[in-house]
Amino acid sequence: MRPLPLSPRARHAFLHDLAGAVLFGLFSGTVLPFAGVVARRLGAPPLWISLLASAPALGFFLTAGWAPALVPRNPVALVVWPALVARGLFLLTPWLDGPAGLVALVVAYHLLNGLTVPAYAETVGRVLPPELRGRLVGIVRVGFSVAAMAASLSAGPAIEQLGHGPVFAAASVFGVAGALVFRRIRLPRGPGHSLATPPAWWTSLRDPAFRALLVTTFVFGFGGWMMAPAVPLLLVDELHATPAQVGVLSAASAVASVAGFFVWGRYVDRRSGVASMRTLLTTALATPVLFLVSFHPWVAVLPFAADGFFVAGLDLAWMAACMELAPPGRVAAYAAAYTVLMGLRGVTAPFVAGAVASAVGPRPVFLLAALLIAAAGLLARRHLTLLGAQEQTRTELTT
Repeated sequence: MRPLPLSPRARHAFLHDLAGAVLFGLFSGTVLPFAGVVARRLGAPPLWISLLASAPALGFFLTAGWAPALVPRNPVALVVWPALVARGLFLLTPWLDGPAGLVALVVAYHLLNGLTVPAYAETVGRVLPPELRGRLVGIVRVGFSVAAMAASLSAGPAIEQLGHGPVFAAASVFGVAGALVFRRIRLPRGPGHSLATPPAWWTSLRDPAFRALLVTTFVFGFGGWMMAPAVPLLLVDELHATPAQVGVLSAASAVASVAGFFVWGRYVDRRSGVASMRTLLTTALATPVLFLVSFHPWVAVLPFAADGFFVAGLDLAWMAACMELAPPGRVAAYAAAYTVLMGLRGVTAPFVAGAVASAVGPRPVFLLAALLIAAAGLLARRHLTLLGAQEQTRTELTT
């Protein structure tokens, strides 16, 4: 395979992004797949598990005021400093007792980590060439996933032997190191908007094409977020999975995501982000259906793998779609609007799922999620097919 043609600046940024992602993967694979399971085993009630599941979305609301600062500033710093603090918090885990402290720590982590999302999108949009962006981001995500897979496989037995406190604290060191590596990225100057007139995230809602994307993904994402608390409840309460088994399941998801990043990265570059979103939203129904019929921890390998494959595609496609639809200098505003609505569904859907799971168990939650994802697939076929064709035509005319 020929090396991708990159300018020295783009190659430098790509390599540091990749190195930082690998270190972040070691942190993420050690902590995040186990947080809900550990909290449940420590006695956290279902609604606390819902809070853990919704925690990533809480940080997305903060992006509304964050995105405007990206135009006149270097977005790299706006990735690095929240990430440093968020990952460093887990150095405290050896001194936390009971589920309450762990839940509070994970929520605080996600509140800070959500701030980095539009800043990272702006960074990628400024430094990586559009014709190679999907593949390059896909390679970065592959590095992250491979590291997360290795970490998950080793973290499960380590938690059984040592407890979660020292294991999570050790992972924190790798996470902090990843943020410091990302800090070395150097970007060209931004489009030069003044501090007084940065684009606000809500102005992107005036774009009818972007609104169609947001409505469709909102329905889909509501179903996806409902599954988030149902998965640890299913693993602990019904499948009685051990931490080692959870590590294997998480590793299966990471392996599938590696394949997903390669497949979807090329798909995004050859088609478009919008067309990729349409394809993803019409095929991801497999995940809740497979969870619904899982009656043994090892059977759950299938939905974990499906989830990893489709989430990898969504991770690439939504950012690419924002870059395609946004006018120059407004990528961060579009990304912020997307993540704010992601936050809205993320802070509501898990609590709906928690209430349902408390009343009738976790399996009906997957049925409701499947219905919502199927509805999103129908919306995608109706609203995103024409939009995807338009984006593909525009891409062909400009290349």
